Amino acid sequence: MRGKTTCNEGLFCYSKGKGRTSFNQWLIRPKGVEELRKSFLLILALFVLLIPAKEIYAQRAVVIAETLNVRSGPGTKHEIIDKLKRGDSYLIDKIEGSWVQLAWPIEAWVYKGLVKIEEQHANLEELQIDFQNWLLDKYYRVRTIEFKTDWQIWVKLREYPSRNTLVKMAQEIALEYKKQTGYSKRSVVVTIFKQDRAYVTAQY
Repeated sequence: MRGKTTCNEGLFCYSKGKGRTSFNQWLIRPKGVEELRKSFLLILALFVLLIPAKEIYAQRAVVIAETLNVRSGPGTKHEIIDKLKRGDSYLIDKIEGSWVQLAWPIEAWVYKGLVKIEEQHANLEELQIDFQNWLLDKYYRVRTIEFKTDWQIWVKLREYPSRNTLVKMAQEIALEYKKQTGYSKRSVVVTIFKQDRAYVTAQY
């Protein structure tokens, strides 16, 4: 049998049982359910606001020469693997004497005297925007680019060359993304879509 139920000023009501087979219990009063829901949503919103952005604290090398050789090691005896132009900038992994190692997924070194070293303080989302702008300027075929996750990139094109060409293009995009953002947690996967269906996928 149900006995007397008393509600306090808070969220709960106290139900006092009546009879030998009954028992006492605390119940959430009707209005308390809505108050609990509002409190939960407020706590969730505060939690989201307090989550820090994916900050990247590092140094960046900005090319100040007309052209700059990128070598496979710290010294002129090492092979030239790429060339940069004035204004190109990449995150720095470390500095050894007169040589700077770029934060590329491969061994990449440049001469320190031909770059300006700047402090890097940006979050990954900002770097992704910069990379997106670079990609749209670099590849005239690219129509849209979407970051599904930190490591998944979806691309749609204006026109579609051969599949082999697209595979190479997807690999180059993944490599350049790692170069520009310094992302190194895992392989970057680039998927090129054709008519809303995955057409080519490559990773680096």
